[in-house]
Amino acid sequence: MAEEKTERMKWFTPRVKPFVLEGFPFIGEEQVYRRFPINTDYEMHPAMERLAWDSSGGKVRFHAVVKKLAVKVRLLYFNSVDHMNALGASGFDCYADDGSGMRYYASGRFDRSKNEYETVFFELEEPRELEIVINFPCYNQIKEVLFGFDGDAKITAPKARSYKKRIAYYGASITQGGCVSRPGMTTTNILSRRLDAEVLNFGFDGIGSQFGVEEAAEMAKVDNVGLFVFADDGNSPTGAFLAERLPKFLDTIREKQSDVPIIVLSASPKNHDTLFAVRHQHRLDKKEVMREEVAKRNAAGDANIYFVDHEEIIGEGWEDHTVDGAHLTDYGFMVLANSIQPIIEKIIF
Repeated sequence: MAEEKTERMKWFTPRVKPFVLEGFPFIGEEQVYRRFPINTDYEMHPAMERLAWDSSGGKVRFHAVVKKLAVKVRLLYFNSVDHMNALGASGFDCYADDGSGMRYYASGRFDRSKNEYETVFFELEEPRELEIVINFPCYNQIKEVLFGFDGDAKITAPKARSYKKRIAYYGASITQGGCVSRPGMTTTNILSRRLDAEVLNFGFDGIGSQFGVEEAAEMAKVDNVGLFVFADDGNSPTGAFLAERLPKFLDTIREKQSDVPIIVLSASPKNHDTLFAVRHQHRLDKKEVMREEVAKRNAAGDANIYFVDHEEIIGEGWEDHTVDGAHLTDYGFMVLANSIQPIIEKIIF
C-alpha cells in the first residue's frame, strides 16, 4: 500500500506580526485575551470580572496567499445555554476579500461538548490571495489559540483600516452577542466590516448597561477612541435607577475623554412589553431619563453627545427580531446595524 501523504501545517499565535489583533485594547500590556485590564482602578463586580474574559468583538486580520486555514483553540468551558447557538458562543467565523469585497467565507465547526478543538475553515483546490478577518467567540474565554496554514502559505500584514480610530460600544447581553448564530453577525462586527474600523465590544451579559462607574473608568483609559456608543440593552431596571447612575457614568468618561463624541442609545422594545405594562413603563421612563440627561449636557455646552431613540430607528416589525422576546436573532442584529450605521457615519465622517 502506498504511504499516505500528510500535509504539513504551520501554526501561529495571532499575537505576533504580521497578524493584527483587535478587540483587546489592553493586550499589549497584559498579553491576555481580555476586554478590560486585569489590574483595574476599581474593584470590579464579580460578574464583570468574569465577563471581561469573554472574547466578543475580538478578531485577527491578515493578508495571505493560502490554500488551507484552520484554528486550534483551548477555551475555558463549553457553553450549553439553551437559547444560544454553540458557534456564536464558542466558535470562530472567517470573512475574506478576494478583491471583490469583504464577505462571509466559512465557520469552524466543532463538538460543542468540548472546550478544546481543532477545526478547518477551508481547504481550497488552489491557493488564493485573500484579505482575511477571523472573528472570536462571543460567549467564551480564550485560554490559547493558534491559526494553522498549509506549508506553502504566505502571510503578510493586512490593509490599514480606513477609519483610523476606535469605536467603543458598551451594553449588556445583546451587545455582547446574545443570541447570534455566529460571531460575525453581532452588531459590533457588522459595523466593523461596513465602517472598516476597529469596534470594541464592551457588552457584558447580565450586568452591562447598568452604567457603573467602574466600567466607565476602564473604558475611559482606552486610547484613540473616535466614538463611544452606550446602549441600554435592558439591565437598568427603572428610570430612577438610571437617573442615579447615568450622570456619574458619563462624568467619568468625560473626565478623561472630554471631546470624544458619545451616542446614548435607549433600550429596544421587547416582546414582553405587550404583556406587562409595568415593564413597558420602565422602558419609557429610562428613555426619558436618557433624553433629558443628554439635553441637559447639550445645554451646558457639550455638543458631542447625542441621544438616539432605539424604537424610532428600528421602525416596525421588531416583534420578530428576537430569539426569546429580548435577545436578538441575526436578523435583529442586522436591523440594528442598518439603523445605527448612518447615525454613526454622520458623526465620525
